[in-house]
Amino acid sequence: MKVIKKNEHLLMLNNLWEMIYSAISPTIWVTGFSGIPLFMMFLIMASTGVERLSCKKIEPKSANCELSRSTFMGLNKGEVTSIDQVQGARFETSKTTDSDGKPMTVNNVFLVSKEWEFLLTNQSAKDANSFNKYIQTSTGVLVIETDNRLFGFGIMLFPSLFLVIGFRVFSGVLRYFIVETYIFDKDASTLTLKKKGIWVKEVAERSLSEISEVKLETIYGENSMLWEVCLLMNEGDRLSLGSSSNQKEQQKMADSIRSHLNG
Repeated sequence: MKVIKKNEHLLMLNNLWEMIYSAISPTIWVTGFSGIPLFMMFLIMASTGVERLSCKKIEPKSANCELSRSTFMGLNKGEVTSIDQVQGARFETSKTTDSDGKPMTVNNVFLVSKEWEFLLTNQSAKDANSFNKYIQTSTGVLVIETDNRLFGFGIMLFPSLFLVIGFRVFSGVLRYFIVETYIFDKDASTLTLKKKGIWVKEVAERSLSEISEVKLETIYGENSMLWEVCLLMNEGDRLSLGSSSNQKEQQKMADSIRSHLNG
């Protein structure tokens, strides 16, 4: 609790800076705990969508095709690529290594014309066979669609758990982020108590004449001590103005309140 305003008639204290300081550590923790899964989910969403290959016969053994891709769960439509005079499809398996040098197998599908080959990154051997059957028959139109949105959604379930946990922790931090303000007004002879937070907004008023004593109490912990400034009231109740491990600051605050009330 800090003195934010003091004059002959008014003394005002609040705990805003203490609340900000106490929220820094959990905020950093939540940012890391939820930020990384959120970034992973963004990357997954960016890479998932629908790839659509549509072909139309222009000759008995040749077709013109269009390849379209969408990302971000199909929401972002990409450019359409035209592939003309395709005469067949070829499936190829090759051996390579990953970034760690470990062996891996890569499967590729190529659309083949007389002069060139066009690589399809998301098609399988089954798709290559389907295209070759299409070229050999009298079917006029072929559509092959690869949709990995459901697979991407399933992958996102795991990082989303960390995201939910992080947001719940952060909501708990916000729930306890309550700024308390105490206003000792000698002109009105009142003590106004204000509490303001995300889910809290309270105002209470007591008479200064109800305050019988301003006391600095010592709270003993297992390995530490705290000092709490409290107001003892005539009716037997007490108002706590918060505790701190800084005895000097707490003593200074108690003296400021006594000086204001007795001045």
